Amino acid sequence: MTSFENKKLLTIDDEDGLRRSIQLFFEDSGFVVFEADNGRAGLEVFRQEQPDIVLVDLRMPEMDGLQVIRTLAEEAPDVPVVVVSGTGMLEDAIEAIRAGACDYITKPVTDLLVLEHTVNKALEKADLIAENRMYQENLEELVEKRTAELRQAQKMEAIGTLAGGIAHDFNNILTGIMGFDELALMICKDEKLTGFLLEIKKGADRAKGLVQQILTFSRKGEQDQYPLQMSLIVREAVKLIRSSIPTSIAMAQEILSEATVLADPSQIHQIVMNLCTNAYHAMQGGGGELGVSLREITVQDGEPILGLDLAPGRYLALQVSDTGCGMDKETQERIFDPYFTTKEAGRGTGLGLSVVHGIVGSYGGQITVYSEPGIGTTFHVFLPIVDEPAATIEEDVQNHEDLEGHERILFVDDELVIAGLAQEAFDSFGYDISVFTDSVEAFTAFQAEPKGFDIIVSDMTMPDMNGEELAKEILAINKEQAIILCTGFSEVLNRERALAMGIRDYVQKPVAMGELIQVIRKVLDSE
Repeated sequence: MTSFENKKLLTIDDEDGLRRSIQLFFEDSGFVVFEADNGRAGLEVFRQEQPDIVLVDLRMPEMDGLQVIRTLAEEAPDVPVVVVSGTGMLEDAIEAIRAGACDYITKPVTDLLVLEHTVNKALEKADLIAENRMYQENLEELVEKRTAELRQAQKMEAIGTLAGGIAHDFNNILTGIMGFDELALMICKDEKLTGFLLEIKKGADRAKGLVQQILTFSRKGEQDQYPLQMSLIVREAVKLIRSSIPTSIAMAQEILSEATVLADPSQIHQIVMNLCTNAYHAMQGGGGELGVSLREITVQDGEPILGLDLAPGRYLALQVSDTGCGMDKETQERIFDPYFTTKEAGRGTGLGLSVVHGIVGSYGGQITVYSEPGIGTTFHVFLPIVDEPAATIEEDVQNHEDLEGHERILFVDDELVIAGLAQEAFDSFGYDISVFTDSVEAFTAFQAEPKGFDIIVSDMTMPDMNGEELAKEILAINKEQAIILCTGFSEVLNRERALAMGIRDYVQKPVAMGELIQVIRKVLDSE
């Protein structure tokens, strides 16, 4: 017995005695042997039995060995062919090798062990070539996959750069719209006009949400992450979806884990709602079943899950499935691209799944989709489990009187609209406010009275001296000075870095004046 047990060998030779000797010898070695007495018959046996190796004579009736070798080289180039011939001419050997043979043995074959050694070496070489080809194919597939991932990352980075560029200016504009609308609502007594103002507020809130979505899928948005019990949010979202879709669509819910993940609850809610809403849209026009499940999985080192390269550890696996129209492969490849949508005009922005993709990625998780046209679609979301108890969040609701004060405030923002808005809003709440649109002039005013202001509120992105630089200069003079930084968007300074340098709070624009004053009130009351 050899390592080539059950390998198939075909010998093509017009010498009956040699064929018989080869058959008996190689069958004793564990081979399955087939034979033919001419080239034409040999090719028929080859096509029927698909042997692993062929031994062929060169001089035979009907079809000679060279023609057999050339035919096999075209039909099965991976199958090794060894010439066993009595011509003994160098030209014949060279011609056979050129035609596709891998070795050449001259007759008479006095020692079949030599032939066995040649056969074994030819099979080993063929196996190595096959393994190398498989390795190359796998490598090419991996390179193609990584290249596609790189393209996707580059697209997301490009969109993120664009998002960051417009976010600051757009959020400043929205702050003015929201703020003056808020002031108008405070003094408006006309019911019809109040309705108009509320519609403005709704539109501004939608615009604010849109900017946050763009920043989220580009992974540039500020996130309020803490340990939370994901099952509670999934149940809440499913309950909301159930009440908003037709009864012709059945819902199956299977929540099997109460584990915690580090996340923003509003974003987890957004993931579930988006995936469920897409599932519902895929089944519009007929019935179907929408399934939602949540369970724990453990990923071992080197263990692929649905083709994803997840790091070892415990994960919460959220699955959302539908029995709708499904998607073809081309659609699946683009499903997470920003602004790509399969919905008709006016019914989708193409941001939903991009946002979900960005949220999941920012949590160290992964998302995948499997779909077949006419059968349905299944999304799998994997988020890392944290071994921490879920945080308890308390609502903090304050009325107008709670926000009133008489403290002295230094307010700095280079946007004239926001500066004017702050003057009006803070005056209405009773504060003594000094407003500047130039950060250098604001710093000069502070230098004149280093202990004259209870709190300083500054924009981040400003000419000459930005908010971070202004804060550093102020804290160098009075390290106890309370400072709040506001920003439409900044890649330079985030919340963690701001708090670490002594800033009391960090506010993301657009922000309603009532919300900003509430933040100011909290800081002042904690001093």
